[in-house]
Amino acid sequence: MTIHGGDIYRNQVKMDFSVNTNPLGMPGRVKKALTEAVEESGNYPDIRAERLKEAVAKWGGFREEMLVFGNGASELLLAAVHAVKPGKILIPVPSFFGYEKAAEAAECEVVYWEMKPEENYCLTKNFLDSLTAEVDMVFLANPNNPVGNLLEPELLEKIAEKCLANGSLLVLDECFIELTGKEKSHSFVGKLDRYPNVVVLRAFTKVFAIPGVRLGYAVCEEAFAGQMKKHLPEWNLSIFAQKAGVAATEETGFVERSASYVAEERAYLEETLKKEGCFVYPGEADYLLFLVGKYDGCTGEKKEPERKAGGELLGREEERTLYERLLESGILIRDCRNFRGLSRGFYRIAVKSKEENRRFAEELHHVMEAGRIPDKFGEKKTQENTQTEEAENLQTEMAEAVEKVKSENIRAAAAEKVQSVNLHTGDYHGLEYVLPGDIEKRSFEIISEELAERGIILPEENELVIKRVIHTSADFSYADTMTFSKDAVAVAKRLLRQGADIVTDTNMALSGINKKVLQTFGGEAHCFMAEETVAREAKERQMTRAAVSMERAAGLGKPVIFVVGNAPTALVKLYEMIRENRFSPAFIIGVPVGFVNVEAAKELILKTDIPHIVNRGRKGGSNVAAAICNAILYELGREG
Repeated sequence: MTIHGGDIYRNQVKMDFSVNTNPLGMPGRVKKALTEAVEESGNYPDIRAERLKEAVAKWGGFREEMLVFGNGASELLLAAVHAVKPGKILIPVPSFFGYEKAAEAAECEVVYWEMKPEENYCLTKNFLDSLTAEVDMVFLANPNNPVGNLLEPELLEKIAEKCLANGSLLVLDECFIELTGKEKSHSFVGKLDRYPNVVVLRAFTKVFAIPGVRLGYAVCEEAFAGQMKKHLPEWNLSIFAQKAGVAATEETGFVERSASYVAEERAYLEETLKKEGCFVYPGEADYLLFLVGKYDGCTGEKKEPERKAGGELLGREEERTLYERLLESGILIRDCRNFRGLSRGFYRIAVKSKEENRRFAEELHHVMEAGRIPDKFGEKKTQENTQTEEAENLQTEMAEAVEKVKSENIRAAAAEKVQSVNLHTGDYHGLEYVLPGDIEKRSFEIISEELAERGIILPEENELVIKRVIHTSADFSYADTMTFSKDAVAVAKRLLRQGADIVTDTNMALSGINKKVLQTFGGEAHCFMAEETVAREAKERQMTRAAVSMERAAGLGKPVIFVVGNAPTALVKLYEMIRENRFSPAFIIGVPVGFVNVEAAKELILKTDIPHIVNRGRKGGSNVAAAICNAILYELGREG
C-alpha cells in the first residue's frame, strides 16, 4: 500500500478518485501558458520568480515580502522545519502524512494528538492543553485531510495565541480551503500581521488541477519568509510552474465556480455512500472520508481460506477489500488505513466530474450488491461489513456519539447565551463585558490590582517590563525573580535609540519582537540559529548552534542587545567571551527556560558588569524574552 494516492503508474486506472484536485480540471489560460512555456524551456527560469510573486501578491492581497514559493507545498514544509530546527513537533492525527515526513527530516521528537471518532475526528478545545512551552512547532490542516472538516475560527485563533505565547511556530495548511467555498470566513491569512508565528501554506496544485506542475506558496511574516528561502534550492520553480501560476491568477471567477460545483457534487456522493450503508464523516472539502465496516469492506469475518488439491485458493472472493474490488473495475480510491489513527475499512474519495461521480455510484452499487449472499432465511445479507450487525451497531454507536456531542454543544451554547443576557442585564456572575480593543488595557489594570493585593510595589523604572512579562505569562512570580542591573531599562532604551541591533537565540523570539520601532532608529533584529554555516560549524566543533550563533553575532561590528529565551549555552558562551576579553555585549536579556544548566547560566551573567535583565530560576522562554524587548520598544514608541 502506498503512502499517498494517485498511484496510476503501477495500476490500470480509468478513473482516479484517490487524488483531490479541482473536478473542473485545468483552466484554459493555464493550459495555454504551459504549452507556450515549452518554447522557453531552453532557458533557465527566473531565479527570483518576479512576475509570479507580483501576480500572486496582487491576486491574494499579500505583501510580496510575505511570499515564499516552492516546488509544491511539500517543499515548503521542509523549508519551515529546517528554518526552525525544532526539538519537538506536535501533529494532530489523523492528518496528512507529509507532516510526519517533514518532521523526520528534523530528526526531532514528534508528539501526536489523537482526534476522536465520536467527535468526527474534529479538533476540539482540549487540543489547547497539548500546546506546552516545550513544543517548538505545530502542524495543522484547515480543512483536515483526510476528514475534510474545517477548524472553527475562534478555536484556531486561540491556538495561534497560545503558540505565540509559547514561542511555537504554527504551520497552517490551507491547500484545500478555496474549494470549500468558505475561504473568506475560515482562512487565517488576514490575521498574519498579528501573529508573526503563523505560516499559512497554499497550493495551485489542488485549486487549478496541476499536480504535475508542482507549485505551492507560503504566506508569513517577512523575517521568517527570509529564513525559509535560505532552505530552498536555487531555481526550485520551473518555467512551467511560473508561467502556470501567473496564468492561474488571471482566471477570474474560477475559484468561486469550482467551490459551488464541489458543494453540489459532494452532496451527491455523500448521499450515494450512505445509500450503500457507509458512514460518511462530515466535511466541506473536495473529498469525503467514509467507513464501510468494523473490519473492512467486502470481507466479513476473517478466515483462513480453504485450498483445492494443488493449492488453489478457495474463498478468495470473500477476502477482497472494497479498494481491490473497485480497482478491478479501473477505479482507484484512497485506502486510509495507513493514516495514523485510522484502521482497516476507512476510505477517502475525491469529488470528481458529474459524469465520473455517476459512474462511480453505479460501480459502487454493483460491487456492494455482488458481495451480498442469501442467509438461511432466504434474505440477502452482505459480506460487506457495512451491512453486518457489527457495522450497523458501529454506525448506531457513532450516531449516538455524534448526537451526544451535538447536545453538549447546544447546552454550552445555551449557557453562553444566558451569560450574554446576564452581561446586558448587569448580572455578571464574575464576567466582564470588555471590547476587544480594551482587553489589553483591562488586563494591565487587573495586574496592577493583584499586585497591590499581594503587597508588591514594583520599582517605577522596571514596572512596565515586569507587568508586560506577567501579562504574557499570567505568572506573578516574575515580580520577585526579575533582576535588573542599574538603570537597565534606561540603558537599553539609549542603545536602541542609537541604532543597536538585537540578536535572539530562537526564530520564535525573533518573530515575536515588534520591529517597527527598532527599524525607526536604524536597528535590525537577527537570529543565526537556522543558518547552514552555523549548523555545520556547531557540528564540527561539537558545540550547540546557540553558542556558535553568539560568536557570529559578535562579528556584527555594532552594539548588540542579546535576547536569550531558550538556550543556556548561549549565556555560557557570552560569559566566556566577556571573561576572555574577546567581546563585550552592549546588553543581555537572559531568560532561558528549563532544568539543565539554566539557573547556573543566568547566575554567570549576573556576575558580569554588562547591563542586563535576567530572570532568576527555571522560568522564562522565548515569549518572555520577546515581551521584555517589546515593553522597552513600546515605551520608546510612546516617547516618539
